[in-house]
Amino acid sequence: MGFMADDPRRHGLRAGFDMAAEDYQRTRPVCPPELFEDLIDRAGLKAGDRVIEIGCGTGQATVPLAQRGLTVTAIELGAELAAIARHRLAAFPAAEVVTCSFEDWQPQGDPASAVVAVNSLHWIDPQLRYAKPHELLRPGGAMVIAGCL
Repeated sequence: MGFMADDPRRHGLRAGFDMAAEDYQRTRPVCPPELFEDLIDRAGLKAGDRVIEIGCGTGQATVPLAQRGLTVTAIELGAELAAIARHRLAAFPAAEVVTCSFEDWQPQGDPASAVVAVNSLHWIDPQLRYAKPHELLRPGGAMVIAGCL
């Protein structure tokens, strides 16, 4: 399968996490704090900068981003996963979770300083995987792709 080829199983598989949202939250590996420090440093981010997160799940990356003072718009396909993320982000008024596929999401507001995808980019339609984040970024903005096992 080529770099931009689509896996026909992608649609069904990516929606499956929502059926076990509590289990996902309990068992999903958490990225080390150093990842977020490096992300902020290398992307040149500062408190208040707007970040768009692709596929936030239950907020494993969203919470550390919000804790560092970033304004986060997290896009999550699954309603149950999004509900857990919203609960976990309740103390961070500058963070919001939008329940929608990233492909269908229509952005509002200023361009982002960074678009972040932690363990999620492979679920996005290959035709939009890089093109849409590029459109969402301000000049000089960063696309950050990370994963943790």
